[in-house]
Amino acid sequence: MIISPEKLSVFLKTPRSYVEIVRFFNISKHLHHDVTQQIVKLIKDFAIFKLQDGRYHWPRLIETKIGLFRCRNANYGFVEDKDKTPQSTSVFVAARFSANSLDGDEVRVNVYEDSIREGQKYGVITKILQRNTKTLIGKVVSKNNSFIFEPFNFQQPVHFVWQSSENLKVDKFVQVQIIDFFRNTLKISFLKEIGDANEEFVYVKIPIFESNVPTKFSELACQEAKNIPQNIGEIESDRVDLRNEIVFTIDGDDTKDFDDAISVFHQGDNYVLKVHIADVSHYVKENSAIDIDAQERGTSIYLPHTVIPMLPEELSNGICSLNPNVDRYTLTMEALIDSKGNNLDIKIYPSVINSKFRLTYKQVNKYFEDKIVTWDNSSSDSEKQKNAVAKMLDVALELHTILHKFKLQQGYVDLEVPEQKIILNEQGYTDSIQIKHRGIGETLIESFMVRANENVAQVLFEKKVPLLYRIHHKPDQAGIDVFNSIAQQIGAKHQIKDNVDSIEFAKAVEKIKTIDDSNFIKYSILRCLQKAIYSTYNDGHFGLASKFYTHFTSPIRRYPDLLVHRIIRYVLFEKHADFERFEEIMNNQASQTTNFERRAVALERKVVSIKKAEYMQHQIGQSFEAQITSAVNYGIFVEIDQKFDALIFARQLPDAEENPYTLAPEGFELSNGHYKFKVGAKIPVILSEVDIWNGKITAIVDLKKLNKIS
Repeated sequence: MIISPEKLSVFLKTPRSYVEIVRFFNISKHLHHDVTQQIVKLIKDFAIFKLQDGRYHWPRLIETKIGLFRCRNANYGFVEDKDKTPQSTSVFVAARFSANSLDGDEVRVNVYEDSIREGQKYGVITKILQRNTKTLIGKVVSKNNSFIFEPFNFQQPVHFVWQSSENLKVDKFVQVQIIDFFRNTLKISFLKEIGDANEEFVYVKIPIFESNVPTKFSELACQEAKNIPQNIGEIESDRVDLRNEIVFTIDGDDTKDFDDAISVFHQGDNYVLKVHIADVSHYVKENSAIDIDAQERGTSIYLPHTVIPMLPEELSNGICSLNPNVDRYTLTMEALIDSKGNNLDIKIYPSVINSKFRLTYKQVNKYFEDKIVTWDNSSSDSEKQKNAVAKMLDVALELHTILHKFKLQQGYVDLEVPEQKIILNEQGYTDSIQIKHRGIGETLIESFMVRANENVAQVLFEKKVPLLYRIHHKPDQAGIDVFNSIAQQIGAKHQIKDNVDSIEFAKAVEKIKTIDDSNFIKYSILRCLQKAIYSTYNDGHFGLASKFYTHFTSPIRRYPDLLVHRIIRYVLFEKHADFERFEEIMNNQASQTTNFERRAVALERKVVSIKKAEYMQHQIGQSFEAQITSAVNYGIFVEIDQKFDALIFARQLPDAEENPYTLAPEGFELSNGHYKFKVGAKIPVILSEVDIWNGKITAIVDLKKLNKIS
């Protein structure tokens, strides 16, 4: 090389022109070409950058990382970690450094120190490792007698070229496939038509379509469902007949599919808990058309305006649903439990039940509050059965109290947070958002279902049966660091250490809650925890403090539960011993069911955010008190009225133009020396923009009501 790279890197810490370079290093004129080639190579190697004014700069390389590119607009984007942790940071990437990356692409990015803005960093994408964006959704419009594609939720400034204009219609939302990407031009081809651009609520249809969740059952599955009888006929001889026992369901007011029923009673000083779960595996046979469709869904998806069921209605609301006063096949987990909450005996067997009542959480909570019976039954001995259910509820409450205390002693992390429910008007628009607080009825059923899941997992584990466990790992180092930062922020002295166990963690949570028991703190702690997954390896459930855990109690709406039922049938009832085949099935399903669950959660959140934005579009310009929930390098996220999430961009914070904001190392504060915005603080905001299509709400700080906080 003509110039030593080490010397050149030092010289170009400050941007220099080409003339300054050759003069400083005293390069002869006949070597200028070689110097130019050296600089060109260093530019290709992402060591030197040519600035817009023609000067050259050698920035300090901090690190190289791999992540997903997220385009924010035509000017910039960010590279985010593939597997986000509470301490994950995103890397700013200007459009000129994006290397033709599309939103969602996996990329390698060099992270450099910004020599102009002290303490800031920026990224340069050096390689696209994987194209993850293969299709786009958008609207077809007509311009100059040509079909123009206007992409939805796609910010990059590219030109679209159709491979063919066949099947294209104006004012239709369509899905297109990306054929090629060259020189800021995307070549696309028509795939599917989604709907009319002027159709009401088309903005809700699009995320469903984008998620690739199947919304229609195959013709074969529909035919199979129609052929399934809606009554059970002659009872199978191997089933335990429980139809004369008091059995009932407890669910929400608007629940239509009933997976589970219970019965509880004393046996001496002990308790007998029977959890009866719909025997879906009796009707959905392995590799049937219904089974294949259920696999492709993985779970039912509950949206504000509709349900995308895992099973056809003939099963989910019909023969599999434990409706009152009809005979239904079930799998029963029966446990004998002592007064301390210990299992004395566990049985799992096929059964047939006849649920006497369909109770709601409201009715049960009302009964526990003032002992008023509000449920009814059309049978002739209704009054007698009503009283029997009331007495059984009293026993159930006793057992629930015992089980709850038992779980707390094991290290169950008690982070009860309210749920939100979107209420729609008759036209389908968001009318209100209700905050739902769980009562004793909800926690009682949860307590019994958790014990049932634990017991089934334990029985199958002890028999060394391949199983799909529901596991939840303890917090990783990033989660521990964030938890300790939260504790420090609110003045709690208790810190957790590496490899913390459930009991230690639960104690730390309780100490924090004695200082601050707000929902914000609870949500912050929940973010420290890892996500539960499905696995063939039993590693326990940290959050529930369970040594063994699986999903057994919801086979109508979760495919893993159906798989567990199948294993129970094959191994415990039919005595099959082909464990290698079962293990292969479980291995294949573990990651798939986890991914499908996450897909469902993402879709539910997306549609909820859209319906919330739909509601808030009429509130633009209004002032609210909001709480800062998180801080990132490009802004702060706030929660309005404990219901609505909004983003305030850093560039729109007070005094941002003259004094840019920087994110504190621990990620809990955005400040510029004059103002600081700390996670957990409450600030006045004005709603500035609502993007219904993307479910995004933007706000600005209400300067008239804001006090300087530094």
